[in-house]
Formats: sequence, C-alpha cells, structure tokens
Amino acid sequence: MSKLDAVFDLEEASKFVGLNPVDFQKKVTELKIPGWKTGEFKKSILAKYFEANISEGYDSSVIAVSNQKGGEGKTTISLYLAEALAENHKVLLIDWDPQANATQLFLNDDVPSIMDYLGYRGKKPKDIMPIIKNVSENFDLLPSTLELANLTTPYERDDFELLKEAILPIRSSYEYIIIDCPPSLGLILENALICADYILVPIQTRAFSLQGIRDLHETIQKIQRKANQRLKLLGAVLNQFEGQKALAGLAEGVKKYFPVFETVIQRRESIPQAQARMSFLAKIDLTTMKNFRELATEVKEKINVEKN
Repeated sequence: MSKLDAVFDLEEASKFVGLNPVDFQKKVTELKIPGWKTGEFKKSILAKYFEANISEGYDSSVIAVSNQKGGEGKTTISLYLAEALAENHKVLLIDWDPQANATQLFLNDDVPSIMDYLGYRGKKPKDIMPIIKNVSENFDLLPSTLELANLTTPYERDDFELLKEAILPIRSSYEYIIIDCPPSLGLILENALICADYILVPIQTRAFSLQGIRDLHETIQKIQRKANQRLKLLGAVLNQFEGQKALAGLAEGVKKYFPVFETVIQRRESIPQAQARMSFLAKIDLTTMKNFRELATEVKEKINVEKN
C-alpha cells in the first residue's frame, strides 16, 4: 500500500485535514465523502476533498453568474468581472454554457470537451487540470464546447454534483472561480448552483422581466433547501444601463427577490468592440474597465461580509 492509500480513522482523518472531529464529521456527512458511514477514510480521498486544508493554497470563492433569460449579459459580466478580479487575484473563469461564447473569445482552436471529463452516464471522471487554459496573468479559463448541451438528464444522484466534484482538486489554486451559466433552467444550471458558494444575477435594464427573476429565485431557493445550504445571494447587477429613467422602479421590482448591487454597469460600445477584437477590456477602454473594477470591489466586500 502506498503512502497516499493509507487509511485513517475519524480522529486521524480530522487531524490530517486540519479540522476538529465534530466539524470533520459534519463535513464528510454533508458531502457524503467515502468513509462517512464506516469511519475509515483513505488518504487519497481526503487529499481530493480537503486540498485547501492540507496544502498551501487559497480558500476560493465560487460565484455562479446566472439568469435563465437570454440576453442579460451573463457572459459579459463573467468575463470582465473575472478580468477585473485577476488584476489582483488568481482567477478561474468556467465557461459552463454550451454556446461557449467566452471560450471562443480566447481560443481559436478546437478544445477538448468538458463532457469527456465529468464522468457523466457512467464514464470515468478525469482530472480537468490539463484542459484549463491560461489566458493572461492570474487569469485561467476552463473552456466549454457544444457537447455540454448533452448534460440534460440525471442518470445517477451524483450527476447533480459533476461540476462540484470536477473542481474540488483545483479550488485551492484560485481565489475566485467565476461560473458563466447558460440561459436556461435544468441539469447544467443545477450543477453550477450546487457547486457555487455565491450567485450573482445580471439583469439588462432594457429587457426587464419579473417573471424570469421569480422563476430563478424559486430555483435558487430549491437548491438552497435541498442540495446546497451554503449558497448565498450576492445580488442582482443592473446591466447595460442608459440613464436614470425608470431605474428606481426597476431596482424596486428586483429587490422583491434579490438585493441589488450599488454598482451599475453602463452601456458602452467598447464592450462589444472588445469582444469582436477578442481583446481584454482594459486594452480597449479604461473608463469601462473602471466600471467593472468597481463591481469587483463590491463583490469582494459582499463576500467578506458573508464570510464574517
């Protein structure tokens, strides 16, 4: 037996991962970590689930950027929030949308399908680290392909936690992990919400729909009750804003379901220009980039409040 295959009892395992036995038992029961019933834990399994505790690394914050309606600016918010955070922090952007818009902005070549790594429909899961691409200093991308659209029907209970399981070994490598979610409800979105610590909801001010927000809010509440009690609402970000007209009424309507960020993302032509040129926003328009830096600052402040 190799050193990594050593088996610990409860007390040895809790000491190994740096938790007291009570907190350790609560954690392994919550995550259904192999050994939670027998009280015997393989070192290799603990290394996978508790990497942030047993090695030097970050306590990452995972943020799902989600709205089931299309055209709300999820990819734009995800991209440039990640870019702003990456100026001072190690960031991973997960393109979790079969449309793969974020992936196509950075990568011209075909990339391996994330579906081949998840372990869906009985396939063996594989380490996702080899398919993560570095796109700039402190900024990595987990790319997507159209094949992700095949993640539709849960065949096993664990199919709701495929993304969560996939990123567990790399969470300690990043301070912030941003998940760009698809514009729909279903297994792909549920995977993102079960994986995430926080959710941020972009809302385009010119295409406001309370119905869509209400449906998303109900989905989030269901996930919080049944699958991810740690999931917290950071709030809604008003996007593509063009002046004060009707802003108060819009914000009040949204506040029925979500807290609203003070930072409002202004409508700027430099945003589609940056995307058309496959360029980072900071290289195109520093004024617009300043807007996203303000959003990044507010995101960090909200997370710090939640953690404390």
